[in-house]
Amino acid sequence: MLFFTFSLTFMLTLSSCVHVLTANAETTTSSVDVHVDHTVQIKNGGLVVINDTIRLATEKGQNMDAMYNFSIGFPFEYKSNLDYCFAYEASNDEERLEVALDVGLGRIGFYGVNVLFPESGIDISDGGSYNFTVTFVFSNLISSDASAAIDEEKILFTVDFPTYPSLTQGASTCNVTAILPRGANYTDTSFVGTEVDFNITTHGLQHILNHTKSPLESFSYESAWLRFNALPDQILYLISVDEVNRDVVLDEWGNLLLSDSYYLTNEGGIYRPVIHLPQGAYDISARDESAGLEVYVEEGNATSSTKVTIHKDISYETSEMFTVSYRLPRKNYINQENWFDFALTLSLFEDFDWKIGELTVSIDLPEGGEFQLDASHPKPQSAQKSVFRETLVFTFLNATPFHDLEVYLLYRYVMIWASFRPTLWMGMLIAIAGVVVFFWRAPKPTSVRITPIPTESLKKFFDSYKEKRKIIQELELVDQKAQKRKISRRRYKVRRRGLESRASILSRDLTGLREKIRKAGPRYAKTMRRIEAAETELDGAEAAIQRIEARYRRRELSAETYRRLLGEYRRRKEKARTTIDEVLLRLREETS
Repeated sequence: MLFFTFSLTFMLTLSSCVHVLTANAETTTSSVDVHVDHTVQIKNGGLVVINDTIRLATEKGQNMDAMYNFSIGFPFEYKSNLDYCFAYEASNDEERLEVALDVGLGRIGFYGVNVLFPESGIDISDGGSYNFTVTFVFSNLISSDASAAIDEEKILFTVDFPTYPSLTQGASTCNVTAILPRGANYTDTSFVGTEVDFNITTHGLQHILNHTKSPLESFSYESAWLRFNALPDQILYLISVDEVNRDVVLDEWGNLLLSDSYYLTNEGGIYRPVIHLPQGAYDISARDESAGLEVYVEEGNATSSTKVTIHKDISYETSEMFTVSYRLPRKNYINQENWFDFALTLSLFEDFDWKIGELTVSIDLPEGGEFQLDASHPKPQSAQKSVFRETLVFTFLNATPFHDLEVYLLYRYVMIWASFRPTLWMGMLIAIAGVVVFFWRAPKPTSVRITPIPTESLKKFFDSYKEKRKIIQELELVDQKAQKRKISRRRYKVRRRGLESRASILSRDLTGLREKIRKAGPRYAKTMRRIEAAETELDGAEAAIQRIEARYRRRELSAETYRRLLGEYRRRKEKARTTIDEVLLRLREETS
């Protein structure tokens, strides 16, 4: 009985306290006038960016306590589409505010964030005001349907978004603005649970839709979709970028070499890749899994990046992989602090309008270089260190254009390392010569005669190798046609026998040319070894792909493991092909 009485008294007291706190909270928040500008911007590439600019104000002579936070959110169904959220003072977008993600709004069905004001709080008493902006970055809210378009030449797009922000209290006014991509034409709109009419204006080649809700009730749960169409010629492109790998190499001679590999899927219209490279990029080239690609380069200036258009049309609902290789001017990105210390300042990725599922950046120092890491530098996901070389690897998941992807790294490098290997070899030669002189009775080493190689041999090797690679591609194409039963078995055998015969003759000719070029000197011998090593790697990766495909068909591998292994072996093939292309390019330069 005593326990029951105590429990009842405790519950009544607790209920009373909660009621008092709730009443105080309602008094405090309801006395603040809330005004919201809800801007929905649809970006080329598929991102939907929602900026909620909130103005908190009081009337003249009105007093209230300092505010330390503000909660805002959206219907919970959009949670899986949220990639990034940040907040800042409206008067200074560099003054970021701390944001606590995935907090409750006090009611089921909403995803909320809590914006934390400066530690001292904000005082808006006596007619004061405070403005700040919360930015939500969403992906996969846009879909496309070419068949549903009225004009067969246009693609119809549909975007789904929260009509209003979800607030824990009402707002006096909410201005809604939807900004369509440049060149897109508004078609129609539909709203769930409410009737809304947009006022449509045009700014340049952009349609802008406006609507005002006054007042806006608390815990708004409305969602909307709008449709627009666009020509399939890059006015709007909708892509899903699953993976981007950037390899940054600082070699011993001061060169800054980069290679970017993209794995993406086109989800709307015809897409011709447009890539933005760091300022000053030069020696730009591109290739896909089968051959080199033409590029059109628009050089940037002191404030803009280099724009590269790749001549490769990617069809609707097609996945492709391609690689862009280029160089950067050392003086723009590497600063020498003193005799031994250097600073690398580099954006890990430049202007883009899409989400990158997984961005991996590896930075290789020259032989003998050593990173100087401390708490002020970004922490890499992994660091690989061999006897003479260090590599840092950074990985970012769901990277967007709003993430801070710039890195500043210090490293130590002694310039004499550039001559380390030549000095080592020279020291070994001197030691050997000393031993020979000391043991004079031993026969003198026979000097190796370097046979000069004519330019015609290099040109013939380059042309023959290029022809062999073309035949190999034709063999792969014939095999694919045979598997799909597009050609008869008899025609397949005849065609394959002819191609294999031509490949055998070219292989025999290339073997003789290799030996001839190899005897021309150690540099050419090293070149031939690089090609042979790359060919071995290429054959090994191809054989591995055939094995995992067979195991996958026998259900010995899961789909996830199969995709991971397939991607790994394809990257090995791409790296080997890039090596071969670099060697062939140097040989061709010597013949020109």
